[in-house]
Amino acid sequence: MKNVIMSVDTGIDDAMAIYLLSKYMDIDYIIATSGNSYLNNTFNNTSFVVNSLKLNIPVYRGSEKPLIRPHFEEKYHGEYGLGDYKAENAVKKENGIIKLINSLKSDRYTILSTGPLTDIALALSVEPDISKNIEKIIIMGGAFGLNQYGVGNVNNAEFNIYYDPEAAKIVFENNVKEYVIGLDITMDPKFSMDINGFNNVKNNNIPEIIVNLSRYLISKHGRLYFHDPIAALYLINKNLFKFIGGSINVNNDGSTTILGDNSDSKYIALDLDYSGFKTYLYDKIFDI
Repeated sequence: MKNVIMSVDTGIDDAMAIYLLSKYMDIDYIIATSGNSYLNNTFNNTSFVVNSLKLNIPVYRGSEKPLIRPHFEEKYHGEYGLGDYKAENAVKKENGIIKLINSLKSDRYTILSTGPLTDIALALSVEPDISKNIEKIIIMGGAFGLNQYGVGNVNNAEFNIYYDPEAAKIVFENNVKEYVIGLDITMDPKFSMDINGFNNVKNNNIPEIIVNLSRYLISKHGRLYFHDPIAALYLINKNLFKFIGGSINVNNDGSTTILGDNSDSKYIALDLDYSGFKTYLYDKIFDI
């Protein structure tokens, strides 16, 4: 696949999504937005991850805060958003939202979003015509009540949508093809790693940063969930997923519901093949 852009708020599982996707395809560039932590942290974190993994991927700065709400964070991923790491002094480039707009004016791209949708919403609002050059957007976000896991991780909402529901509304209401992978899939414990799984990983070929980030989340929270890598997995093998079509409603509290209109542009993940998850994601990240 060519012309892939990532929008992230790095973030431990964002870091793993970058690592996973880079093992399968080229990433044109990454835009870091605020979300999991302040923009200075997420931008520094993203640049640090790319450099630590020895990847040649440009990183750009996105939005400082949600469209109309103040910044909110839980520090789930650590004081600065990346476990015990404190990344600093990344080199600033062209503004990421301007970069995104200019890219979509001249070529067709697929976008993988593993953070809040602020940057994409801003780009679509400033230059609506660029939507015709978006091949599709893969979005890690939402909790749709499709099963026992789709109940939200911030009140009734999933964090990325909760952080900026106004941006999510703009993106979901745009007539762009979107594949949405929510907590209904990613919070299923079988798509996660616990301490026993971590202790069974012996291969020395795993990058140190991936080992340390895995250890941090498991030690702090008891389990590592692969929210963002699972969203990246769609780009690697879309046939592993089952989706249902339907428009998406975003409530003011960030909670999401599916409107049963069989939308031909919005698809919500209903199921994920476990053996494919293990082969293409779990074993690939941990070099098993």
